[in-house]
Amino acid sequence: MPNYKPSLERLAQLITQLKDSACRRMTRQLLNIGTEPTQIMEVCQKSLIDIGRKYETGEYFIAGLIMAGDIMKQIIDMVMPFVKTPQNPSGRGRVLIGTVAGDIHDLGKNMAGAMLTTYGYEVKDLGVDVRPENFLEETVRFEPHIVGLSSLMTSGHSALTQTIHLIRQNIPQNSRPVVFISGAMIIESVKKRSGADFVVNNVAETVFLCEKIMVDKQPK
Repeated sequence: MPNYKPSLERLAQLITQLKDSACRRMTRQLLNIGTEPTQIMEVCQKSLIDIGRKYETGEYFIAGLIMAGDIMKQIIDMVMPFVKTPQNPSGRGRVLIGTVAGDIHDLGKNMAGAMLTTYGYEVKDLGVDVRPENFLEETVRFEPHIVGLSSLMTSGHSALTQTIHLIRQNIPQNSRPVVFISGAMIIESVKKRSGADFVVNNVAETVFLCEKIMVDKQPK
């Protein structure tokens, strides 16, 4: 392999090309020169979307998605020790996350969960293909301050709406969690239709949003 200078653009190319060892080497070089972990995570998320498109067009198959998942997990493990936890922990809380029914994509969700955990949040991850009833059950049991619903496919949008409506109908307003939705095909119209409070588009936005929500919840 040519001796490329470390860059986020090159890392994106290597991830999309599923170059396992080269991705690890480039990530290590980027961290060594002081690249922000959130920037690397954002590259991972954008590359994940590109890989998903390649799968949908038939360029990649299931084996490629599995390999991409392994690469992402390796990069997350390398990045996490470099994440700087904010000194003021007053905004921390409980976050319930999961991928809605009909969708089995989990890499973006996993990255967000890992980052939130590193920032001091108590995160409960319900996994993928989670039915609305399961989200409601765990919302009652876990009593999260925030619920994050992920869906990478447009076919999951109805499940987003069903899940949010179920939570709204069954959780009293004074203890109701803030709900955000996330995914490559999530736009403002989906937010309005589903009844979600917020939309986030990447891992960094997820952390910043949760910080803001928890700070706003503090007694004035």
